[in-house]
Amino acid sequence: MKGLSLLLALGLLCGMPVLLPAEAATPANGTLTDTSGPISYSAGPFTVANPTPIPEVDSGPECNNPQQPCDEFALTVSLPSGYAAANPGELIRFSAGWTDSGSGASDYDLYVYPGTVTTTNGSQTALAQSASSANPEVTTIRATDGTQTFTVIVVPYTPTGETVHVTADLIAGPAGSTGSANFGGATPVAPGVPRYQNFYAPDGTTAQGANGEFNIGFDPKTHHVLTLSDLDTYQLTLPERRTPALPAAGPALWTKVSPSVVSLSTLDPILSTDQDTGRTFESMQTTGAEALFAYSDDDGASWIQASAAPPNGGADHETIGAGPYPKGLPGLPTPLYPEAVYYCSQAVVGPAACQRSDTGGSTFGPGVPIYFGNGITACGGLHGHVKVGPDGAVYVPAASCGSQQGGSVSLDAGLTWTQFLVPGSQSFTGGSTDPSLAIDQANTLFYCYVDGQGAEHHVHAAVSHDHGQSWSNDTDLGAAVGVVNAVFPEAVAGSPGRAACGFVGTDLAGDHESMAFPGIWYLFIATTYDGGAHWVTVNATPNDPVQGAGGIWNSGGGNQNRNLLDFNEVTMDDHGDVLFGYDDGCVTATCLGNPSQNDFVAFQRVARQTGGKPLLSQFDPAEPAAPAAPYLQGSRTSSQALLSWTPPDDGGEAISSYRILRGISPGMETNYAKVAGTKTLFIDQKPKASVTQYYYKVIAVNAKGVGVASNEVVLAVTQTASVQQKTPGRMAVKAIAAKRVIRDRDDEDRH
Repeated sequence: MKGLSLLLALGLLCGMPVLLPAEAATPANGTLTDTSGPISYSAGPFTVANPTPIPEVDSGPECNNPQQPCDEFALTVSLPSGYAAANPGELIRFSAGWTDSGSGASDYDLYVYPGTVTTTNGSQTALAQSASSANPEVTTIRATDGTQTFTVIVVPYTPTGETVHVTADLIAGPAGSTGSANFGGATPVAPGVPRYQNFYAPDGTTAQGANGEFNIGFDPKTHHVLTLSDLDTYQLTLPERRTPALPAAGPALWTKVSPSVVSLSTLDPILSTDQDTGRTFESMQTTGAEALFAYSDDDGASWIQASAAPPNGGADHETIGAGPYPKGLPGLPTPLYPEAVYYCSQAVVGPAACQRSDTGGSTFGPGVPIYFGNGITACGGLHGHVKVGPDGAVYVPAASCGSQQGGSVSLDAGLTWTQFLVPGSQSFTGGSTDPSLAIDQANTLFYCYVDGQGAEHHVHAAVSHDHGQSWSNDTDLGAAVGVVNAVFPEAVAGSPGRAACGFVGTDLAGDHESMAFPGIWYLFIATTYDGGAHWVTVNATPNDPVQGAGGIWNSGGGNQNRNLLDFNEVTMDDHGDVLFGYDDGCVTATCLGNPSQNDFVAFQRVARQTGGKPLLSQFDPAEPAAPAAPYLQGSRTSSQALLSWTPPDDGGEAISSYRILRGISPGMETNYAKVAGTKTLFIDQKPKASVTQYYYKVIAVNAKGVGVASNEVVLAVTQTASVQQKTPGRMAVKAIAAKRVIRDRDDEDRH
């Protein structure tokens, strides 16, 4: 120790870095083969922080024990000749996790270098890394034939005495394709490309359910978002419209606004908001637009329940939509409500019907058949959601029209219907997943559907300019991001030529309904700005699976992996920003760290577009731009202050760093520290006990400049609450499977 201290002292006196051997892992090395199983080891415990790389200076960590501690592990990977060809796309996965023993703000980073690395001085770029604030940190490298050596480095960015457990293993890649080593990760940042944040249902509410089928609406008058999944309706107040206002990166306020009478076991919950009037319609049963039909003109604060309708509609898979009447159509009654309201559903076997209301949902006319399901090319079975175009054309898409997909269209306010087909499409097999369509302001029709037979089900969009009579620009929306199996496509459109289609997808081929299916599913949203000639597809839930391994069942019944049920839904706000509502089946820390352990629940989520070009061209932003404001939280003990923030929209340019501002009076914060742009945690280890209150803000910085300051937090010594490090709404699932309501809807007509 004396020699070590002398060497260290001499180095410091001379102003030179002293590069010492890293702390040893336990064990120090290992070999991963195709038969060895996972290689695991422990690193630490760590008590000294190493907050490197230094933002905007380093390319990698600075390892200089003992002042800048790192742990190194020598991994050898040896795979036989022909292994990669026999296991296409297979990955080497590295995972580092720990149990926080402090106040919930410990943070460790993981880096993988090729070959043997004994020291790093900040200039070396890793082959793969996970340097966020996640626990666990996970990264992957493509598996190749032969023998390779790697150095795995764990950096204690902000430790509180933890031991980090690291695992390296082989995970399957997409069968029948080359796959993507980055599947599930964030989409690269680029100006104009849509970016998303997610709102999470609050813990302990009925928005954390066991069954899916998400519906979403937006009221432009109040800017409230309305959601319905399973039994209960929620009104979301967006963070910037809360009182007091929060940064847009903050959480929404969820308020339960269900009608007073709901079914104890609903059949196909449906909600739709007419953006022209702000009226929201809701139905809870499939015996027609009757007993459990309701509508609200104040975003759920009050409801008018029940309507009168002839009982000759369908009995399954209901849907509601509203829109203008066709202009100049003779014989229409004088409406008591400015929009035509349509309620559509289908019989258990065979025909489907739509009923029209001219009274805003108070009464409905008789059901008019839209297809009979009894011909070679006639549509049958389940249909998607009804949509109304600006010219009053009414559309209902269907996944099974003989051997193709298509639907029905009415040009006379639902009095008569004709069927259309999408050439080149294939009737969906392997359960059923509804197609969706959207109509832009120029009456261009965008048809979003999941295609395919057998092991792959690709998601496509096709375009029609003549009410579905001819089609063009049929595009595989998932190809660019490696999706080969998809479910739940949902579409919305805005200005001429602009539309978006969201879907849940995985990069694995195979039987996606099997409990043995290993694919991990994420929410992707594709957007076009040129009428479907080109699309850009982004991951709206990066590193946050919507469903882990175990498949997604689409065929009726009470299977465990039918938790997401039949559909999601999408809308947009008054600026054309996309709002995609979905149910999340992977919500616990266990599943997030290891998606092979899926939770099979259905917690409500809303993916909100925060940047990039929207669907309404008049609101296009100037990008790239400086970042928006982060949302800051914190707590303080007698020895330290803990800060945690939600990243803001980056303005189309990656965030390079965050500035931490501190002061002793409100509004008087000054620059105090700086952390990397991948970080969302900071521990202030130098608060003075004599200062009873500290004030903090955080500012994001990118290449375009310094962003907007976060909300201000004031932290007093008496505060003991820990920083909220987990994603809001991701509480442990307690016996939710035992409470699952198994509903038999759609059973008879799913084959």
